[in-house]
Amino acid sequence: MCFENLTNDTAKILTLDKVDSVLLNEFEKIDRSELKYADFERYTISGEMPYRESHIKLFPTIALAGGTTGLFILQHKYQLNSIWKEQTNFRIIESWNYALYTDKFGHFWSGNFISYIYRDLFQEIGISSETSIWLGGFMGLSYLTYIEIMDGYGKDWGFEPSDFYFNLLGSIYFVSQHYLPILQNITPKAMYFKPESHNELSRNPSNNFIDNYSGQTFFLSINVYNLLPMELKKYWINWLEISVGYSARNLSYLPPTSKDGNVNSYEVFPGVWGSPRFIIALDYNLVKMLPDGPPFWNWFKQTINYIKFPSPALEVGPGIKPRFKLLYPF
Repeated sequence: MCFENLTNDTAKILTLDKVDSVLLNEFEKIDRSELKYADFERYTISGEMPYRESHIKLFPTIALAGGTTGLFILQHKYQLNSIWKEQTNFRIIESWNYALYTDKFGHFWSGNFISYIYRDLFQEIGISSETSIWLGGFMGLSYLTYIEIMDGYGKDWGFEPSDFYFNLLGSIYFVSQHYLPILQNITPKAMYFKPESHNELSRNPSNNFIDNYSGQTFFLSINVYNLLPMELKKYWINWLEISVGYSARNLSYLPPTSKDGNVNSYEVFPGVWGSPRFIIALDYNLVKMLPDGPPFWNWFKQTINYIKFPSPALEVGPGIKPRFKLLYPF
């Protein structure tokens, strides 16, 4: 009898241990050493480590759903009053030479950046680290696909399959960085300055900064330090990177006139005037360069690392002499 009671008690203890083990695994967070991007620490919005397995938090989930819905409605109304103001029947068009390819780079960057934002937001509401990556990529692609569908009804626009492909590529690149860490050494970055601020012309026509491609430049920033062999790292500043970029200045569907001044613009394709530019620039890794602080500050400096800030650069392009600028594009 005593042996039987002992056996039953032991079985209960083993069962409780198993339940505790399941609960511990369910709420287990990943180790800080796993939260890396290339050779530096990756930050979360709250500073808390993501869960290894999902544990959904009710109120943060409601807040995220409400905030996303609100921003979606505001952005939808804004574009209905600007680039989608005049609508027609849905149509599919393809214009690779539109904006001299600048918009394709923009779609790639947008797919990557939106995926990043939502990955971090999903982690905050308790979705597991790995699942958040896939859901972030899905949200990036879903949002941009909605934009493309609405473009399909725009009088001056249309659904462009190539735009969708570059949206997809941006989201895929984001997910791939998790599984192929070598890709973490190449970060897509974007820059926008109104063209008139550096003596160029805005795109003609343009409704707002979104379609003013003459002011947009897109880069791939290379983490040189992390790619160097160990014996050469001492010769390179760890926060100094090199970016390669592309832009198309003075875009227009009409030839430049005398009132446009002395701007560089030629007919690259029939009916498309502009000036393609290729840029090689020094760059800053802001995560390494800026000091650490509270959790949100750390996440903020990580986020603005997807933005390219002015720096020394060499600009070349057809029809122009190579130009060195101390703080590109000025």
